[in-house]
Amino acid sequence: MDDAAYKQLFSRPRMVRDLLQGFAARDWSGALDFASLTPLPTSYVSDDLQQRHGDSVWRIRFHDERWLYLLLLLEFQSAVDRAMAVRMLTYTGLLYQKLLGEGVLRKHGALPPVLPIVIYNGRRAWSAPTDVSALIASGGASLAQYQPSQRYFLLDEGRAGAAALPPNNFVSALIALETNRDRAQVPGLLKTLIELLRERGDAELTRAFDAWATQVLVPRRFRGTAESTLRLEEVRAMLAEQVEEWTAQWIAEGREQGIAKGREQGIAEGREQGIAKGREEGREEGRAEERALLCRLAERRFDAATAQRLAAVLADIADPERLAQVGEQIIECTTAADLMARVLDGSRQSG
Repeated sequence: MDDAAYKQLFSRPRMVRDLLQGFAARDWSGALDFASLTPLPTSYVSDDLQQRHGDSVWRIRFHDERWLYLLLLLEFQSAVDRAMAVRMLTYTGLLYQKLLGEGVLRKHGALPPVLPIVIYNGRRAWSAPTDVSALIASGGASLAQYQPSQRYFLLDEGRAGAAALPPNNFVSALIALETNRDRAQVPGLLKTLIELLRERGDAELTRAFDAWATQVLVPRRFRGTAESTLRLEEVRAMLAEQVEEWTAQWIAEGREQGIAKGREQGIAEGREQGIAKGREEGREEGRAEERALLCRLAERRFDAATAQRLAAVLADIADPERLAQVGEQIIECTTAADLMARVLDGSRQSG
């Protein structure tokens, strides 16, 4: 399922362009003419490559008229392929054989450069050597000059790091959705992707992301299934509804836990200091637990800074109904700024 969905995504020139501009050729992509980016049949290299789902061969022209060939391999295996560098070297050799048969060396006097790229989305960190020379035993200085050396570019999605993802980039959007560990943030990430797709106006890529979200994102992150492909807006609405249900459940459970703990504390202290005082302190303990829970929810939905600002406001709120209202606002608000504005407005009105 992953293979087919990824193949659709990376069969679109815009995805390959963003892969080059944002990752594999970030420092020198300005030398490339992206209008010339063209996919080639995988059989152009070998039958073996053709049988691997998702792998592709592309070529793109430099502005100085030279061609660059891209070998793009997608890895979905749970086990890291230690021999990947050898496979890449083999595919490069087969590609060059094909080009030699077409007379490229005779016409241009040189073979075109090749950029091998591996995109890996496994949970384990990629540990295989990225240069084939690292797989060859040393034969001493006298043999070193005769050994092959080729490096491939590795994009290990799980280790890319959110801070390093370039903005307004479809590959970045894909990685963010694949690797984010807080499911409450997924609807917001989908919204960013939807807005980027609308801005770019690529209908084919939009349909590819629709299929990926339905076939991969929903089953993997939310353990749900859909009978047919959903549009991204539908997926976002469905997941946002699930997040709201979970958040409401967490608030209800947290409130019950806080009340129960407050009652227990009140009874225990009431025996020593008086039932009335114990009950009041127990209630305050329950309110403190609920305030802490609301702050944790705000941090999960937005960020730590929002949780800190919310904590300062909640410290002055003792009304249980007002605290419950803040919990509902955390669910309803789509931005941290909206949340704080509504909470502060509610506090002014109640004051």
